[in-house]
Amino acid sequence: MASSESSGVTTGQPNLQKQDLSKLDVTKLTALSPEVISRQATINIGTIGHVAHGKSTVVKAISGVQTVRFKNELERNITIKLDKLQYDDKGFITWPHRLKGVSVDIGKAIDNLEKWEQRGQKRNRSFLRTKEYKRNFEVEAIEAVEYDELDREHLFFIKWKGWHSESNTWEPLENLNADVLLEQFLSNYFKDDVLKALSDKFDIGISSISNEQLLSVVPNGELANVISKLNAQKQLLKFLNMRFKVQGTKRYEDGRKALLTYLLLLKREQQFAKISRWESLINKMDKSEAPISVENNADLEFPPDHFCYINDYVPTGNIEFSTIPDVHCECQECGPSNKSCCGKQLNRAYTYTPRGRINVNPGFPIFECNKFCKCALSCRNRVIQHGRKVPLCIFRTSNGCGWGVKVMRKVPCGEFICEYVGEVIDHDEAERRGKEYDAEGRTYLFDLDYNSSDNLYTVDAGVYGNVSHFINHSCEPNLGVYAAWINCLDPNLPKLALFALREIQKGEELSFDYMMNIDQPVSKTPEKSRPKLQTPDKTTAQSNRPSCKCAADSCRKYLF
Repeated sequence: MASSESSGVTTGQPNLQKQDLSKLDVTKLTALSPEVISRQATINIGTIGHVAHGKSTVVKAISGVQTVRFKNELERNITIKLDKLQYDDKGFITWPHRLKGVSVDIGKAIDNLEKWEQRGQKRNRSFLRTKEYKRNFEVEAIEAVEYDELDREHLFFIKWKGWHSESNTWEPLENLNADVLLEQFLSNYFKDDVLKALSDKFDIGISSISNEQLLSVVPNGELANVISKLNAQKQLLKFLNMRFKVQGTKRYEDGRKALLTYLLLLKREQQFAKISRWESLINKMDKSEAPISVENNADLEFPPDHFCYINDYVPTGNIEFSTIPDVHCECQECGPSNKSCCGKQLNRAYTYTPRGRINVNPGFPIFECNKFCKCALSCRNRVIQHGRKVPLCIFRTSNGCGWGVKVMRKVPCGEFICEYVGEVIDHDEAERRGKEYDAEGRTYLFDLDYNSSDNLYTVDAGVYGNVSHFINHSCEPNLGVYAAWINCLDPNLPKLALFALREIQKGEELSFDYMMNIDQPVSKTPEKSRPKLQTPDKTTAQSNRPSCKCAADSCRKYLF
């Protein structure tokens, strides 16, 4: 650069002249004076040149503050302010010591630039890792992924929201702040071909893998502790292009575990989908006002396929129910003071407390007011017929008892939980089904033997049932089973109602004694077998009997 005024002092170049600073009146200089020397800033190709894609624009300084403007790969204008020019006492520019003797290998810089362009304009990652970058740019889509052999990492081709496709860039994993999009992209990426290649690499047969193999990678046996799907995908990505010379090394085993973990999460997704559909179906079929939730954090078992949810008894064969009661009360307001009230017990007690809680021990019959009684629907002697009020959860137990049921709120002693419903079958059919169930080590048969020891009818909740189907046995149960009559007053066809025998805490599993009798008014359930439902071989060894897993202090060790 040269000023418009020449002092006659020449330099080595004919077109340039050197100023004679001794004749320069510095008191008259301004920012716009032509004597002010502007300098050109040089951009380091190895750093900013990558960011700017070589499109830097040098702006000559008119004042003492030098600026360089360029556009980055997203066409954003960026301005760099340089330090003010420094002069010595003779008026010459002084340079920082660290810049003296600095040289740039232009050929090497050009080669680096060509390599950069061939890689599809992959930016300098150190610039992109700043918080400002993550805050200002939003990922719209992830379009592709490549493995960079040089850096040994995967790079993702990113479409930025609000920017043209020409501004798409390749980014490393740590630069992506879009977990949802990344998980969706990797879910599509890890399809059959990729998983097949990984399974061959780690010698895992995907089609024949067992639930036990998948559960072997669960931390401490708790499915809730398994990492997220996205983290599993990130782990698996590390081993995708990794080569193993010898199997059995730590890195190989880590890769095998990463693949098993991802396959476990895929199985869990299927499980969650089935459980969600089943939960919706149950709540649609159940007529109670309280919801039923379903969860499985114990294993990979799916909901039962052949279970039909019902709300009341289903008669089979020639069995018929009469719903025309021949007895009713004339009470305007039922209570213990009315001697002829349906809720009045023979021992002068009343069936329910004013808060609707059971007031008698198991074994005492319950006669609720029926549809012909004169009392209102809000009568305190109408509890079972109003349905379940307690929210329940069907869950998978971790002690080998299969599915169980727990309460989702605190339950006071005496509160009604639910009815035990199923198919009503006769004695002969109960004998036949009982042999099948005994051979399988399970039973859902409940004898209706309140009126007679011959138990003309039995309730089978094996295929048709409600939430009570999943309530497990305990030798020290927190639920009692009561025989109840409402509109059907046939003494051989009582309803089976489950009430809390004590206060039950939120999250506590429900249980009742499978061997209890409903025809004996006692507070503790007796030990009694059911000979009519045993297999013909009465000398069966105890080792073949289904064992009890309730772990109660008074456990009888066997269910039957």
